[in-house]
Amino acid sequence: MSPEEIEARLAALDAREAPAVERFDAGQALSGRVAFLPSAYNPPTLGHLRLLHEALALDGVDSVAAMLTTRNVDKAISGAALADRIGMLLALHESHPDFAVTAANAARILEQADALSREMSGAGVDVVVGFDTLIRLFEPRYYRDVERELAGFFANHRVIAANRGDETLEGVERWVRENAGDFQDRILVREIDAAAALVSSTKAREAATERPERMPVPPRVRQYIEARGLYRDLT
Repeated sequence: MSPEEIEARLAALDAREAPAVERFDAGQALSGRVAFLPSAYNPPTLGHLRLLHEALALDGVDSVAAMLTTRNVDKAISGAALADRIGMLLALHESHPDFAVTAANAARILEQADALSREMSGAGVDVVVGFDTLIRLFEPRYYRDVERELAGFFANHRVIAANRGDETLEGVERWVRENAGDFQDRILVREIDAAAALVSSTKAREAATERPERMPVPPRVRQYIEARGLYRDLT
């Protein structure tokens, strides 16, 4: 798929008023229970890859999808263009064909999950998040009525949450017990290795300007970054 075609499809997605999801890879239709990982993918990292593998290994999960979020509740778009982020995910898909490549025009996880559900007729949709995103999911400032909206979300979807940064598995589990209330049974906590948990897109972008060979990204993603000259001008 050419960059121009990706740009056109992203523009059409962004122009849609209602929350929607667009599929970019040519893999098999998503079926069964789908777990998706929403992120800015700026760039896709080994941490993202580990989370996708962890989700696919869960009993009851049949398909996984990386979902580029074209809008963000907190951040403006910077770094790589959205079309290049899809390009990097498609490069990752070449070596991991089980991972679907999607994009959503909704900023909130609630609308992303519902939009994906409408696009498929499977057994349900799970959301894969790191610990930092799990905390944001429960932030009242993102809702008009946090209890009511989260109740509707968790009635239809589960969350697969993993440790990130220096936080331990036990710390994530403790946070869920203390903060998730009636929804804690709908949150599946999983542990990823410390190396993957410490990876971030910020570190990958910084490495691109100094030691590209040490970027914590999958090999196909590194090849795409180098071929397109991404992140070289960051200061």
